[in-house]
Amino acid sequence: MPETEVSILGLSATIIKDGNCDVAVQEALKEAGKMDGVKTKFISMADKRVDMCKDCQHCMKHASPCNVDDDANRILEEMTRADGIIFGTPTWCRTVAPPLLHLFSRLRTTAFFTQALRNKITGLITVGFLGHGLDYTLQTMDEFTYGHGMIRAARATVISSSIIFGGRPDYLEHGVLDDKRGMRYVKIVGQRVVELSKMIKYATEAGIAPPTKFNIATGGSM
Repeated sequence: MPETEVSILGLSATIIKDGNCDVAVQEALKEAGKMDGVKTKFISMADKRVDMCKDCQHCMKHASPCNVDDDANRILEEMTRADGIIFGTPTWCRTVAPPLLHLFSRLRTTAFFTQALRNKITGLITVGFLGHGLDYTLQTMDEFTYGHGMIRAARATVISSSIIFGGRPDYLEHGVLDDKRGMRYVKIVGQRVVELSKMIKYATEAGIAPPTKFNIATGGSM
């Protein structure tokens, strides 16, 4: 039987290029790429422009993608093509950092009309310095993805400071890579996203998935 091939996108919603969030997402992708039949792609929002929603209602009035000319729609295209997505965000002020909030604020057409992200498998990663608010950040990411009918496979938190060793919160020499516990869960994120993406794709291609008339409305489609 031929191997079911899947594409996994890693999206790091950070403003710091090559920083701890980029590293964590790339490590999850690296683990995913070790498995057979997996292609990976990485996008850092550090070099992308995604403005926040201006509530102009263009997308809702015309049932069309956002008309702001920045990178939001191009990122959405990559998300739509992927079989699984690993999202990463720093925890700022005990919640998600603005890049991820801005991106999801711009995807109303997807939630309300196209359902293009429905049943995409997701892995969620957040990176923090003191460790405060990490669980709330993951919960918020869950809410973002649930509204699009996406399925969460696994999640991980990683700390970039010496507080994980019970010391004063100085930056670790190698950042998140030195949080061995956190990185172990980051790798699990990569593995689980591949595992469930393959299951969903195999079932869909084999005609095992139930007819769309049995779909349960989620998010904006209710």
